[in-house]
Amino acid sequence: MRADGLAVFGGTTEGRVLAERLEREGFQGIVFVATEYGAGLLAGAGRNMRIRAGRLDRGEMEAVFSEEGIGLVIDAAHPYAVRLRANIRNACAARGIPLLRCLREAGAEENAPEGEEHLTGETFPAGKKTLAGERRILFPGMKEAAQWLAGTEGNILLTTGSRDLAMFSGVDRERLYVRVLPLEDSLKICRSLGYEGRHVIAMQGPFSEELNYALLKEFSCGILVTKDGGAQGGFEEKRRAAARAGAVLAVVERPKETGFSVDEIMERAREWRNHGKGQL
Repeated sequence: MRADGLAVFGGTTEGRVLAERLEREGFQGIVFVATEYGAGLLAGAGRNMRIRAGRLDRGEMEAVFSEEGIGLVIDAAHPYAVRLRANIRNACAARGIPLLRCLREAGAEENAPEGEEHLTGETFPAGKKTLAGERRILFPGMKEAAQWLAGTEGNILLTTGSRDLAMFSGVDRERLYVRVLPLEDSLKICRSLGYEGRHVIAMQGPFSEELNYALLKEFSCGILVTKDGGAQGGFEEKRRAAARAGAVLAVVERPKETGFSVDEIMERAREWRNHGKGQL
């Protein structure tokens, strides 16, 4: 079988942009998203770049790559989807398929004060690259952030999603207001962990500074917990809202990785198509 198909693992803004650009340029292949909700957001794909919803493990990925004749894979999954990205990487290695990782620009690094180290529990004082009243703490992982929160007081706006919610079991649930996607799976996780009523905010982002600020004030939250989703994930809007509200911005840093921008991915995809669809 000819391996001339292209696969994109999306579910992110970058994934949607890539899928639509590949569709317009006539690339043939599949866009993988985890849910039907994510599939519904792909308005610009579906003909040349077919959409497939549902989570796959490594073995299932390998089987689909073989069945569909996939010759190039683009990983545009969320920066924090570590397990998914490992499965993609291992499935491509097993099948000998070239893999391109699409990177999202970080948000926490670009505005950090000069000369400061990013250490767990280190607060970042105001400086020429910070906002007036900004207080920020960076954590290497969700576990460290949860441990720190357990030792704090006051209400918390948690914007890290439902999949990591169990990590915060050591924090009093009455203090936590969790913002998750408006999906039944997300709400089931919340209910199973005891979060109900006003403590569950089910909305699709990214969100404006005004809405983030309003939520912080509505629930009297002195801490906003976020991943570093960069510009596409609304990081700057959360940062500004927290500074305005006088809330601490607790940032779970993204895993270190290398890859390419959307434009660079498109260039390499064209090279792959125009030069025999072999190794990049």
